[in-house]
Amino acid sequence: MSTHVFFAHVVLAIDARVITPPQATANLLVEIDDRALISGGREKHLKVSALSEHQKVELARKIGKSATRDYLKAEPEFSKLPVQRFVDFNLTEPQTYISIQPPPSKVLPNGSKVWQLAETDADKVRSKPLSG
Repeated sequence: MSTHVFFAHVVLAIDARVITPPQATANLLVEIDDRALISGGREKHLKVSALSEHQKVELARKIGKSATRDYLKAEPEFSKLPVQRFVDFNLTEPQTYISIQPPPSKVLPNGSKVWQLAETDADKVRSKPLSG
């Protein structure tokens, strides 16, 4: 069983022309396991078992970004902010993503799991993608 976990830092705003400073930011961990990967592959008419590891990671990335958007739209504090910009969306090392394993903030119908993380002051003001 493979699991892909992504860290997402997203800035949100009401107006795309005025996203800096953002009205809100969110830090999330998004877990895409085999169930979610197979479900996402089925939607795109892909046989996941025939994909290379790189292709599986890219499919998991697309599913994870969609899960992030779905989560933000469903949360009252973010749902009124339609403009979303991903600042970071990076694959994490599996052993470092959640050490205490609290229950996810939301489990989506395809099995994607989303945890909303506490933010530091630096996260709240950072609205431009990191270089590197």
